[in-house]
Amino acid sequence: MLPSDLRIETLPDLLMMSRLYKVSAALNAAAKLGIFTLLSRHPEGATLQQVSEEVGLCREPHFRGGADLLDLLVSVACLERAGEGSETRYRNAPVADQYLVRGRPQYAGGILCLNGDRSFPMFGYLTHALRHGEMPPEAFQRVPDIHTTFGSDVAAAEFFAEGMTGASLGNFSLLVDRFPFHRFTSLGDLGGSVGCLACCVASRHPHMAAVTYDLPAVHGAAERYVQKQGCEGKVQVRDYDFFSPDPVPGGHDVLTYGMVLHDWGIDKKMLLMRKAFDALPTGGALIAIDHLVDDERRHSAVQLGMSLTMLLEFGRENAFDYTFKEFRDWASQAGFTSVELIELVGTAKAAVAFK
Repeated sequence: MLPSDLRIETLPDLLMMSRLYKVSAALNAAAKLGIFTLLSRHPEGATLQQVSEEVGLCREPHFRGGADLLDLLVSVACLERAGEGSETRYRNAPVADQYLVRGRPQYAGGILCLNGDRSFPMFGYLTHALRHGEMPPEAFQRVPDIHTTFGSDVAAAEFFAEGMTGASLGNFSLLVDRFPFHRFTSLGDLGGSVGCLACCVASRHPHMAAVTYDLPAVHGAAERYVQKQGCEGKVQVRDYDFFSPDPVPGGHDVLTYGMVLHDWGIDKKMLLMRKAFDALPTGGALIAIDHLVDDERRHSAVQLGMSLTMLLEFGRENAFDYTFKEFRDWASQAGFTSVELIELVGTAKAAVAFK
């Protein structure tokens, strides 16, 4: 099991930490190439030649990259290997078969593709962003501005949304069992992307009315996702900009921000907290799902890495990932009366504020 508390105590630890990006880059590339989806069609396994032909890898006589990639995936237990020489066959390990095959119910490969195509290139500009507060203009020739992605570029917005679904499905699947939805009647998921959370809630708690709200660029993808999940008639898809002057519609008694609050600086965080408070009835709940930093900021390498991603994505917006203590303070300022914390997958948590 990978350690959740990444600590460097020896020279080998130091060197390993600096080199791990190579492994994650290879895993992300395998997801983008569709290797796991391909191997799902070969339960008996596929040879290097078959994989290379079907996903388009280089097949020059002395090229070793394909074999190195597949054996790296064996080394991290995403693939299994049997046989020798040209008869060596590769097949998906159970974890890859469950989470990295496109079309499977628990497919999470979208976030690997997003990390490989977007987050990984952005971190090449981290030094510049730390010195100047934002990435340089030329960075956006490689990585589209996120405001364009969110706003009007439908293809980019749908790619981003698939990544967010991959990052969030496990969290939402736990949340529907760990939060007392049986006490509530209506969910409004603000910034709900393709509707993953709304579908999870509606499927697990049929009494809940559920609406997913986001910008028009992802509306079509959301309708397709809702249909694919069998939630037509259970989940509504509506266009709504949570920064518009219009109040939150729907009269919901549960509002959610899934991987939303960390996108913004303190002023917009507070605006979103207050907007949710104003829209909720007495007894209602706001749930914010993010990778919360520990209150002492001593054991949160992954979460603080996520916070640096927000620096790269949003620049002078000064977006950041936050602690539960900070969330508690914001909730109090907005008028909420109590808070609680729900553990989700890995470093992800749900911070809940009750009105």
